[in-house]
Amino acid sequence: MSVDDRCVSAFWELKGKREVNTVIYRLTDALDTCVVERQGNLTHDELLSALPAHEPRLVVHDLAFAMADGARQNRILLISWLPRGITPRHETANGRAHAALLESLGGSPLSVRATDLAELDYRRLVSQARAGALGRDVPGSMSGSTVSMGQASALTDGAQPASSRRSV
Repeated sequence: MSVDDRCVSAFWELKGKREVNTVIYRLTDALDTCVVERQGNLTHDELLSALPAHEPRLVVHDLAFAMADGARQNRILLISWLPRGITPRHETANGRAHAALLESLGGSPLSVRATDLAELDYRRLVSQARAGALGRDVPGSMSGSTVSMGQASALTDGAQPASSRRSV
């Protein structure tokens, strides 16, 4: 599996310049290369509507949220979107692309796997982000690993939605 150079530069643009909060990746028709499909400063609803109902995608998303005390937090997520009904070939190719992209990015975004939009609910993502941030320095933590939404802990109490758009 190859990763187009633009995939990595789009990630570093998201991480460094903070002018965009979302990069959506797709596989080429031959299922052998990961390419950038879209990047932008998307609200949570725009992110959800950008995901196709019958095709897998990989998404790097900088999730902004507020803690119970009002402190703003950000956590970069690598979302593996695998809607129900995709072919095993597409699922396998998406898994290979996920691993190749993660290796190419050189960072350790928290990986989240979702098969339907309900699993990408804002509060569920906040729970994942909190759990990943809490376990970051703990040996054997889930930071950098793929976590299905069913493993999300109930840490959403007190989470306040922060604007998904960044001020520049």
